[in-house]
Amino acid sequence: NRFRLVTFDITDTLLRFRKPPGMQYAKTAALMGVKNLDPNKLQNLFREEFKNMAKKYPNYGRNSKEITWQEWWILLVDNVFKRVDEKLSQTQIRRISERLFEQYRSNECYVHIEGNLELLKKIRDVTKYVGVISNNDPGLECVLSSMNIRHEFDFVYTSYDLGVQKPDCAAFLKPLEKYNVHAPEALHIGNLYDKDYIGARNAGWSSLL
Repeated sequence: NRFRLVTFDITDTLLRFRKPPGMQYAKTAALMGVKNLDPNKLQNLFREEFKNMAKKYPNYGRNSKEITWQEWWILLVDNVFKRVDEKLSQTQIRRISERLFEQYRSNECYVHIEGNLELLKKIRDVTKYVGVISNNDPGLECVLSSMNIRHEFDFVYTSYDLGVQKPDCAAFLKPLEKYNVHAPEALHIGNLYDKDYIGARNAGWSSLL
């Protein structure tokens, strides 16, 4: 009861992917006529391209004048499919990329982690403010709405909105300032030791992994 503010990470904390990205990419491509792509290869290429994009355009292109966050994802998927099959046309690739972009902003690609709704209800009953701090893009709002949990939160702060990514201490400052809460009164819950657990601790919060 000493916590006036509780925040959550989302992916692998409250929601998880219905399928690994490689499997989802292969499934979506097959539905659009591009069949027999190797999900494992797609998965590995996704990881590589995500790292490449994060290095070239950090925080989903937040401070880039060249690219929007929507274009960031479209370009990432384009690069994955160009590498998985060099025979694919740019038109085919772009259609798949745009479809995947839509899917990952809906409830098609996510499921609830068991017990998350009960946990949110219990925390809402004993805490004044409940929110989200996630290294993510603004499309997270659509995901939470489509999964019918957006109403559980007083606020949703993505790294794109904040301009910094966890574990930067600045990611944990805005909700304290907005709701006039002191760091010892705040708790963050997430799945990554360095970004969630240590990041919150370094900001003076309590944290749970």
